[in-house]
Amino acid sequence: MLWNSLQTIRLLRRALASSRWSPEKMREQQWRRLRRLLLHAYTNVPMYRELYDRHGFHPRDVRGLDDLPRVPTVDKALLKSAAPGTVLARGVRLARCRTVCTSGSTGSPLRIYLNAADRRWQRVTAWRILFEQGFRWTDRTMEIRLSKGDRHFVQALGVAPKDWLSILDPPLSWASHLTRTKPDVVVAGASTLAALAEALRDRPLSHPPRLVISDSETLAPHTRELIRQGLGADPVDVFGLVELSNFAWQCEERRGFHVSADSHIVEIEGVCGPMIVTDLGMTGMPIVRYNTGDHAEFDLAACACGRALPLLRTIHGRGVDSIALPSGRRLFWPFFHEILGQFPQIRQWRVLARSGQPVCVQLAVDPLALPAIRRALDLAVPEPIGFVLEPVETISWRPGEKQRLVVAETSP
Repeated sequence: MLWNSLQTIRLLRRALASSRWSPEKMREQQWRRLRRLLLHAYTNVPMYRELYDRHGFHPRDVRGLDDLPRVPTVDKALLKSAAPGTVLARGVRLARCRTVCTSGSTGSPLRIYLNAADRRWQRVTAWRILFEQGFRWTDRTMEIRLSKGDRHFVQALGVAPKDWLSILDPPLSWASHLTRTKPDVVVAGASTLAALAEALRDRPLSHPPRLVISDSETLAPHTRELIRQGLGADPVDVFGLVELSNFAWQCEERRGFHVSADSHIVEIEGVCGPMIVTDLGMTGMPIVRYNTGDHAEFDLAACACGRALPLLRTIHGRGVDSIALPSGRRLFWPFFHEILGQFPQIRQWRVLARSGQPVCVQLAVDPLALPAIRRALDLAVPEPIGFVLEPVETISWRPGEKQRLVVAETSP
């Protein structure tokens, strides 16, 4: 256990230092890790050997990061269809791995198998983001999840103590725990934090958390403001996937999402297109050039925070959860936010694309505002759609369900 803790601290210190590396040093380190990972995947993981051979690819074909597009991609469908024994590296025993699953919101869940080294790696990538935000080893964290995470032996000694709360409990119980224990850090999904903020509406906090981390789902601007008012801290939006851990996060400038480039390589196809990610540290079940299904775009300008890490200007969300226009162009949630955000009377909204039916916009709003909202949408959309506006009292999500602002019900 002590050795594992020392390794974790060593990796964490290196990760934090990498935020200030020059672009040249970062690319050098990325290439070193990528070269080793590709050879490992080809030599030891049957799925990658079969995939690469089928495409006539060999790791020696990659002579630098510029050759990365030559590596065949993998996606969720491929990983789901592969038997566990074919995605694990030689020598990794399935019985000793921890199985984690995606939410399955687009179908059956994807299972990811983590050996001890990969669990440590994912812990480091997650903690790195906390420390970038000023986290301290003495900070107490309150985290709200569907299932509890690990409790490490050092936490019994008062190092990074954490309270795990269940997402299935009523929000009032979360609020009571927060006011009683006064955590320094609160971590949960955006909709969970919004429910906590609502429960705190009539409970002014004498000791608001210093740091609030929002992950797992879209943090819309109106949700951010609700959380800021309820918890007394501006939430930090963090992006990640179960398959890849957290790898993109907002700095104090809140201008976009920095990529943890020492641990992950992020590629964007085109100016704004599909996001392909390679996890440079997962070796038990490697994830190499994974098509996430999300769309994003880079910001090439330097960030005022001084970090040299790549910056994603916008993460638009999953391609399957967007509205397709006749021309092939797609409308993601930021488009609807820009339009609907002009109407402060809108409490909640959600866009539903039903097969063979007009696009439905659900709105928690006074019906008297609907004509003005319709005009704004019709003027802004670049091609005729024919929106149907549906006033509702509220839009609710089941416990543990991700908040999806644009839902294509025909998605696989």
